[in-house]
Amino acid sequence: METENLSAKDDIIRGDKAILGYLVENCISAYDELCKVNRELVEGMAPNSNADVNRLGMMNRVLQDYVIIRVGGLFDRVKYKTRGETDEVISFEKLYSGDKGLENVKGQEIIKYIIKQRHNFTAHTNRNHIEKNFPVTAKICDSNLKTLLEILQKLLKS
Repeated sequence: METENLSAKDDIIRGDKAILGYLVENCISAYDELCKVNRELVEGMAPNSNADVNRLGMMNRVLQDYVIIRVGGLFDRVKYKTRGETDEVISFEKLYSGDKGLENVKGQEIIKYIIKQRHNFTAHTNRNHIEKNFPVTAKICDSNLKTLLEILQKLLKS
């Protein structure tokens, strides 16, 4: 009986790691695309440019929101109630709580910034936050976020 429970728990952990691997890969792709679109948007603001800055601006916002929501979600800690049952959030915090590598990644300024933006602007709207704290794409693209995501990929393989 105990062996069956361990096997079931191992299956859940393997499944959660697979999902996290998929999400991290998507975050890396979205980060790369966000930074590319943002460069095009900045260049498109030049007076002699024919770029469709409205479309580029919209794509920038969509990709930025995706990166903020998904990267922030990698560090969720909560359980929440839905229609009478408790849903477990799949996150690095749940699988690797206390791991020094994870703690190092979580302590990075860009991760703190993304989590704060997710909670106060992107996923939820905090009136006191948005007046002076719109998300800044350059802050994300000029950071070490991609390296941090790659560290999380390695953590999944350990």
